[in-house]
Amino acid sequence: MSRMAGNLPHGLDLANWMGDLPPNLRAAPLKNLAIPGTHDSGSFYQDKSSGLSPVGQTLLEIINEETIKILGLTVNDVVNNWSVTQHDIGFSGQLNVGVRYFDLRVAWRESDNSLYFVHGLYGSKVETAMQEIADWLNNHPKEVVLLDFNHFYNMNDSHHRQLSVILEEKFGSKLCPKTIVSQAADTTLIKLWESRHQVMVFYNNNGIADHHNYLWSDWEYVHSHSPTTYESAKLIAWLENEGVCDESKFHVSQAILTPDATTIVGNLGHSLKSVLATPAMPEILKWLNGKRSSGSGSNGMNIVIADFVDLEFLLAVIKLNYT
Repeated sequence: MSRMAGNLPHGLDLANWMGDLPPNLRAAPLKNLAIPGTHDSGSFYQDKSSGLSPVGQTLLEIINEETIKILGLTVNDVVNNWSVTQHDIGFSGQLNVGVRYFDLRVAWRESDNSLYFVHGLYGSKVETAMQEIADWLNNHPKEVVLLDFNHFYNMNDSHHRQLSVILEEKFGSKLCPKTIVSQAADTTLIKLWESRHQVMVFYNNNGIADHHNYLWSDWEYVHSHSPTTYESAKLIAWLENEGVCDESKFHVSQAILTPDATTIVGNLGHSLKSVLATPAMPEILKWLNGKRSSGSGSNGMNIVIADFVDLEFLLAVIKLNYT
């Protein structure tokens, strides 16, 4: 958390960086901007007193409960340590430091008939979080957020309708409709400002998305593949080789490491942050150095996400717009 505070260089206002972009970038397609995001954005908080989420159940299969008892830990401790992917900073806090893309995973919980953000455990309620984002946007009229709902658990059509109602109630006219432009990634900040739309929602369920004018099909408009490696060198090589595959889509570069079973079992008393994310960040920053936004050449970047993002990462991504 200490690296998420402090004086910003060059007077860059991270809470209003989109509104402060130069005229040529305000008129550029969003796919040509460098936009920082967070991986598993809702996992900054997980309720360790809750039961395991559907994601956490998969971790349970590889955890030796006798071993963790010897370490003085519980199953929920271990699952939490290996599934929290962000600093303890909520959605408005992430927005304040420049994050504009949110990677979201949602599950319905039967005990209270509510929708929650999840990773290993249940996190905050979706309804509460969406209100937090909406309130923040009211005070930042020139900032635009991209909400990517890409994983759903224990959800049927009724639960998807429940989620769509939340989005409509919280964001209302801020939701960007599919009628504004033929390709989501081609819209511009100027066009969104003129129409007063601030929220683009991507949804990984075509059957639901097809029935809502403001739900953009995730697979149709967003290119986002996971590198699935726990080695920094392989991650950087993968990011370099991936390139921008489809220029009609938003392109998400996932600068993240994924632990395998051996890594977790061998480090039960540690965490994703200490074993993988923190050691990888210097290599990720080195990779970002010299890159540029998508509109500036073949080495261009669009959306970049990472675990435990800090000011150095956020500034590195946003500054690509000025290279």
